[in-house]
Amino acid sequence: MSCQIVECHNCGTHGPVGGVCIKCETQLKRIFSRPLHIIDIAHNGEDREDAYRKVIEGIESSLSRNHKGLKVIHGHGSRSGHSAVIRNYIVPLLKKEAKRFKARLVKDKDNPGAHILYFN
Repeated sequence: MSCQIVECHNCGTHGPVGGVCIKCETQLKRIFSRPLHIIDIAHNGEDREDAYRKVIEGIESSLSRNHKGLKVIHGHGSRSGHSAVIRNYIVPLLKKEAKRFKARLVKDKDNPGAHILYFN
């Protein structure tokens, strides 16, 4: 990911994410203020490639639109059903992407067939 420029939340000066404002010395960070972005990759017969593509596009869209996170509905399913195949493929991908973006991955407490990737 390239260097992103943000506005200082204290004085309005612009600088790179992770840097320090040259005017007021405030730590510059990105603020994710929009609600969760939600994608469903389990209920339209997605195969692994479609699910992968939708997750990557969902992450990119969530980040570019400043969503606080991405909720991925991957299905709960049986141990050998379609939803289980997608879940078993996507959860490791989400863990990898969480590390990449310094995000936090959690199981959705309200839906056993979903995970949430928080960017804040």
